[in-house]
Amino acid sequence: MKTQTKITLVLLVFTLFCIGMELSRMYRSYTLSYIFLLWNLVLAWVPYLLSLKFVMYNLTKQKIAVIGTLLLWVLFLPNGPYIITDLVHLRPRISVPMWYDVLLVSTVAWNGLLLTLLSVRNMHRKLEDYYSPHILWCGLFLLFLSSGYGIYLGRFLRLNSWDFFLQPVRLLHYSLIDLVHPFHHPAAVWVTIIVCILLSFSYTILYLIGYPSKADNETI
Repeated sequence: MKTQTKITLVLLVFTLFCIGMELSRMYRSYTLSYIFLLWNLVLAWVPYLLSLKFVMYNLTKQKIAVIGTLLLWVLFLPNGPYIITDLVHLRPRISVPMWYDVLLVSTVAWNGLLLTLLSVRNMHRKLEDYYSPHILWCGLFLLFLSSGYGIYLGRFLRLNSWDFFLQPVRLLHYSLIDLVHPFHHPAAVWVTIIVCILLSFSYTILYLIGYPSKADNETI
C-alpha cells in the first residue's frame, strides 16, 4: 500500500473518531451545540482531496484543469485551520463537562490542521518538479497569508469560501478596504499575521521531517 493511501486512511479514521466524539456529546446532551464542527471538518477535507487530484495532473498538458483545481484549493484551504477559532464557542454547559468540549474542539481542530498541512505538502511536492525552491517558498508564504486573511473573513465577517463566486463584489469591497486602510480593522492584520506564522512554522517542521538532507543520510 502506498504511503499516500496509508495517510489518507489514517486521516479518515481520525475523522471518524471526531464524528464519534460529537455523536457521543449529542447523545449525552440531547443538543446540537457543536454539530457545526462536523461541517467545518467536511470543508477541511475539500483541499486535501483536491490536492490528491492535483498530483495526478500533467501540469503542461492539462492547464485548464490545473488552474481550476488550484483556484478551488486556495479558496478552501483556510477551512482547516479555521476550526482552531471555533474555540471561541467554549463555555461551561450543564449537560457536558467543559473538559470534554475542550478536547472535542481541539481534536477536530488538529484533524483540520493536519488535512491542511498534508494537502500543502502534496501540492508542494508536485510543483517542486516545475519551479525553483525559492519561488515555491515565497508562494507558500503568500498562500499562508491569504489563508490567515480568509480565516479573518470567515470568523469576523462571516464570509465563506463559496462567496468568492456568490458575493464577489462584497468580498472585493471588504478586501479593498482592508488593503487601503489595514489598521481600520486591527483584527484583520493580527489574525492574518498570526495564522500565517502558525502555518509557516507548522508546515516547515512537517517539510523538514519528510525531507531529510543528504547529510542526514550519510554514514559516519
